[in-house]
Amino acid sequence: MRLRLRQWPPTRAQFRAFLGYCVASAVYIAIGVAVTDFLYSFWVGVAYVLVTCWLVPTLVRRRA
Repeated sequence: MRLRLRQWPPTRAQFRAFLGYCVASAVYIAIGVAVTDFLYSFWVGVAYVLVTCWLVPTLVRRRA
């Protein structure tokens, strides 16, 4: 059975969202290397993703 990708390559909006998640994860790892306790809490990780991938882009769009 072959997997068929219907929409390839991704749209600009999808690619931008993917890059946002990549940047957020790189920053999270960098913070975790500097402050190890930051990585131990699941809820801190959830809050981080919520702030970096939802709240910050929403605020940036409103200012633009």
